[in-house]
Amino acid sequence: MNGGFVSLFGGLRLARPERVTDALFEELELERKRKREQEGEGEGEQEEQEEEGEEGEPPLEDQYVKLVVLDFDGTMTMTIVPRTGKRPPLLNVTSDKVDLFKRMSKQNHIDNFGGQEAVDQWKVLLQELIDHDIEVRILSYGKKEAIVHALEEVGLADYFTTFDAELGNLVWGRDTPPLLDDDQAHKPFVLGTWMDDFNGSKLWAGEVIFVDDDPYNIDAPERGDDNFGVAPILAGGHARLHQTGFYEDTIQWIRDLCGLTPEDNV
Repeated sequence: MNGGFVSLFGGLRLARPERVTDALFEELELERKRKREQEGEGEGEQEEQEEEGEEGEPPLEDQYVKLVVLDFDGTMTMTIVPRTGKRPPLLNVTSDKVDLFKRMSKQNHIDNFGGQEAVDQWKVLLQELIDHDIEVRILSYGKKEAIVHALEEVGLADYFTTFDAELGNLVWGRDTPPLLDDDQAHKPFVLGTWMDDFNGSKLWAGEVIFVDDDPYNIDAPERGDDNFGVAPILAGGHARLHQTGFYEDTIQWIRDLCGLTPEDNV
C-alpha cells in the first residue's frame, strides 16, 4: 500500500502539490492569451469584443450562476476503493464499468466518494444550491447508469433529479444523448447546447460554472481546432480544474462563485 493511498483513506491529509489547480488554470489562461495574439487578435480588439458582448447580454457583473456542471470520475469520486485485510485496493473505479459499480457495496461507494464526510459535505452544498434555484448537472464520459447507481447508494441521487422526473434525470453520460448519438460529441458541445436552451431560456457565459479533473476538458489551446475544453465558452475563471481528493477546495470554490459564502469570509 503506497503513501498516497494511506493519505486518501487514512487519517492523514494529502500534501498539497506546488502546482495547485488555480495556478494551472492561470497558466492555461495565459496560454490562451498568447495563442490569440499569435493569431493576430490584438489585445485591444479582444478587449473591445469582450466588452461589447453578445446582443442582449447583461454586463458580467450583473450575471449570476444559474447552472453548475460537475464531472463525476475523479471530481466527485476518488476512482479508488480501499479493501480490508491483505487484499490490495480496487483501482480504476470509474463509471464506464457498470457491472463493477453494481457489484460494489454501499460502503465501497461511500469510500469512492472520499468517505462519509465528503458525502455529507456534498449534500450540504447541493441543498444550498437547490435552495438558491441553482441547478446542478453531472456531465461525464462515463455511463449514466453507473453514476446514478453510485449516487443512489450514497444518498445523493435526489439532488440530481427534478420534481416528478426519472431518478437522476440531471445526469448525462456517454450512454445518453447527445454523447450517445455522436461519437465525436464532446463536453463543450453539450454545454453549448444547454446554454442555448436552459429550461426555455438562454444562459450567458457568467451564468455557468464547470468543474473537471481533466485539464483537457478545461482548456487545451495548444490543440487548436481539437481543443475540447469548456473554458473558451465561459466567463474567465468559471471553469475549474479539480485536484482529485481536495473536494473541500472545489466545494468552497463553487460556494464562492455562486454567492453562497458570506462576504466577510470571501
